[in-house]
Amino acid sequence: MVPDRNPGRGLPILLALCILALCAGQAAARGPAISDIQPYDTIFVYEEGLNLTGLRNTTTGNPITALQKYQDGNPQKSLTKSIPVPDDTDFEVLDLLVGGDYGTYHAFSRIDGVTGQVMIREPEIHLDVVLANPHHNERLEGFSVSRNTKIAFKITSPDVGASYTAAGVYPATVDIVVTHPGGAETTAIGGLSLAGLNVSSTRFYTDDPGRPGPIVLSGLREVGTYSVRAEWREPATFGAYAPASDPVTFAVRNRVGIDTGTPTTPPTVTPTPTTPPTTSIPTTPPTTLPATPPPTTETTPLPTTPAETPLPAWAGTAAIGLAIILIGRRR
Repeated sequence: MVPDRNPGRGLPILLALCILALCAGQAAARGPAISDIQPYDTIFVYEEGLNLTGLRNTTTGNPITALQKYQDGNPQKSLTKSIPVPDDTDFEVLDLLVGGDYGTYHAFSRIDGVTGQVMIREPEIHLDVVLANPHHNERLEGFSVSRNTKIAFKITSPDVGASYTAAGVYPATVDIVVTHPGGAETTAIGGLSLAGLNVSSTRFYTDDPGRPGPIVLSGLREVGTYSVRAEWREPATFGAYAPASDPVTFAVRNRVGIDTGTPTTPPTVTPTPTTPPTTSIPTTPPTTLPATPPPTTETTPLPTTPAETPLPAWAGTAAIGLAIILIGRRR
């Protein structure tokens, strides 16, 4: 049985999707300047000079006096934090007042009550070192690579890259700082500058189109272990107060691949088989064979020597004479 179609049911669904799309469009609606905050925008600790007048009640225009956080983000539930707003035309998001309690805050007026809402976040930045395109999935942290290897740095900033923009401009920038084995620091490798990179997306690589390009490690002066980190440059308050990324390390070696040292050991072992031929082990058996014939000593006829000792000639002559005398007497 074919179910009956209800064409009227699709219209409310379509309208709901349109409303959601409009709300999503408002989520990144800073403007006209980067300091002009609108409902559903994301603001960051360490920002200063923010204009919150866009959060006022559009009918009364009364100033915003506080940003308030409620349980489960619901103004009908209990208040969990309140950040005072002394001047809603020049507001500074103090890290001390936020105290790490990030999330949804509602603009509040003493006269109008709750008006618009914003998100408060920390400007996080993360860095990783990978092989150059098309091998971005190969991480190099903690590994040794040869000097002819091409690498790239991966920058991730989920909140700033998505929300810190106005009129299609992404003013936030970062520097990639490379620390050499000897301790020297630089933001350039092989003529490529890694300073002032625009954070225009939640994730990008330094060899993406429009970026500095792949980095050949032959541009590094020293062999050894390198440390790399990403630091905020703009806005200035991010550079002054926002934490840098955790450092990552990799080692540059003259050989290709991981520095294991195993290839050098086989040549040193090969001389050992040549030593057995030089030993006199095979020559000793022939020398021991002639030493074994003590049986030749048994052939020396020691018992025959008494039989061989004849009587002296005079004894034989005397015996013959004695025999003649005895014969003569018998006659």
